Amino acid sequence: MFKLVIVDLTVALANAEEEYSLLKKILNFKGTAQNLKLCTLDSYDKLLVGKISEKMFWNNLEKKTKTRKKIGSIKKEFFKSFNLTFDPELLIKAKSNFSFALCSNFYYPWYESIKKRKKIEFDYEAISSKVKMKKDNKKMYLSAMLNFKLLPEECLVVSKNLKDLSLAKELGMKTMLISGKHKDFSGIDYFYLKFDDFLKVLI
Repeated sequence: MFKLVIVDLTVALANAEEEYSLLKKILNFKGTAQNLKLCTLDSYDKLLVGKISEKMFWNNLEKKTKTRKKIGSIKKEFFKSFNLTFDPELLIKAKSNFSFALCSNFYYPWYESIKKRKKIEFDYEAISSKVKMKKDNKKMYLSAMLNFKLLPEECLVVSKNLKDLSLAKELGMKTMLISGKHKDFSGIDYFYLKFDDFLKVLI
């Protein structure tokens, strides 16, 4: 039985995996989200691992897209797009029975702001820009496991991304997919349509 639930932010936060798509819409960028990513020289990906500052990211975005929108306005619309996919009270109740860790690719100061506004708290947090690595590095999941002094089989990784779950499987951890899109569940230990539904089971 697992004792630690390792959550990816895409499970807990709507649009957390669609940053370029969000920016494309906000900027009225003519082209695909992938085009925008290439246009900005992967600056968001660099921000995620702390290679550039937030100011450099926004300035580069403004320069490369030649947008007429003010950076402050862009940021405001961008942050409004992130909403919780679950009831925070359910997480609080589930934490009385299990430990929860957040391991995800995101910019830490943005997460801190969201955390304060939405009043959410995980027992352990490994956010890419803070730990200077992305979650495709096994060390991120291992850091959560070692923090609680657990074995791999005592950890459950919850994600929408099959690559995340494949990595967790390689480490010997349990896996849970939260999504209604995928058809192939081979190798997945658990499946739920919503994170809320899973939290209710843990209470």
